[in-house]
Amino acid sequence: MDKKRTFAFLAHRVESWNALLDSKLFNHLHRNPRLHWFWVWMAPLYWAVSVISLFSKRGYETVDRFRFAGMESQTVLLRNYAWHFLFGGIRKAIKKRILQAVLSAQKENQVIGLGALTKAEWLTQGGQWIVDKLGDKLQASLVHGDTLTAAGILKMVDAVFKKYHLGGPVFITGATSKIGRAVVLILAKNQVFVKMYTKSEERFAAIKEAAGEKGRFIFKATSLKDGANCQLWLTGKSKPSGKKLLRAIPKGAVVLNFSVPNPLGENNRQPKPGVLAIEGGLLAYNPAATDLRFTMRLCPGLTYACHAGTAVHAYKGWDFHEVGRVELPLLKEVWQAAEEIGFFLPALPEVVAQVVKEPKPLWKKLADMPAGIAL
Repeated sequence: MDKKRTFAFLAHRVESWNALLDSKLFNHLHRNPRLHWFWVWMAPLYWAVSVISLFSKRGYETVDRFRFAGMESQTVLLRNYAWHFLFGGIRKAIKKRILQAVLSAQKENQVIGLGALTKAEWLTQGGQWIVDKLGDKLQASLVHGDTLTAAGILKMVDAVFKKYHLGGPVFITGATSKIGRAVVLILAKNQVFVKMYTKSEERFAAIKEAAGEKGRFIFKATSLKDGANCQLWLTGKSKPSGKKLLRAIPKGAVVLNFSVPNPLGENNRQPKPGVLAIEGGLLAYNPAATDLRFTMRLCPGLTYACHAGTAVHAYKGWDFHEVGRVELPLLKEVWQAAEEIGFFLPALPEVVAQVVKEPKPLWKKLADMPAGIAL
């Protein structure tokens, strides 16, 4: 197999203070983003940078070059911040920057990961818009990373079930997204009852039908209150969020998030008494095995699963675009490849003994939990 050995991860900055991350002086902010408040006195400077960046002639920049699993890689960031995307009038300019960044990145890379640039369907349609817009000009493979993200979440669900002795139905928001659909179908395949929180009867019906005979394990939830008897919540959408979401999550529950932004807030392991929150969109790696520096506000040794999915695509030498729905038959192969190049699940917290309750008899009656979640 002619394996591809170069890949780039294309993303954008989030908060305005992220402008500080360009300097090695502020590397500590990757490890602990909350320390940015120590530098709040520099706010006028980094806010000015975030505004000026809107008018930069070159709309992107390479912020890191590194090696991972024998592959050359780079991180490319748009000169755009999260707040830029709120203004419809500049979205056209942002999309133009994305096209320019892709064309530039493919000069050195055979695979380009899109990560957060696929989270909003209106932006790139999971990358499909880029494929259609560039046509024959596009020589690199585009990857949204959702396949490995879905596989990682399912592996994490399995680990959570076993470590915390959870049972019963799983409540999931963002259930009809690419990742959500894959997670729901695999859980149902493993005879786990799933409550899909969605207002779309059409999307719900399509997923239930795709489950075939296992569709009997899938139910539609029209209210957050429908999750009152669920010990495990999967949040795959930024809305509902905050207090509205927290009020509905029962005490003793574990929340596994894969939404960007996190609807419960960043760096919030215990958002309310009796509830444990875990970030499920991350994978771990050995930081000593790579010279990766720009970790995008994550501790060295952690990366986004969509980023890891880009590395897997390059490692496998695949030349197809991963821009559509998650293909379930690929989940196992993608996960195995991720393990081969050094990715693994982050450790689960040990504080749960004070948080998670024992399963109620009702959950035991609903279904005998499987020995493990098989991809």
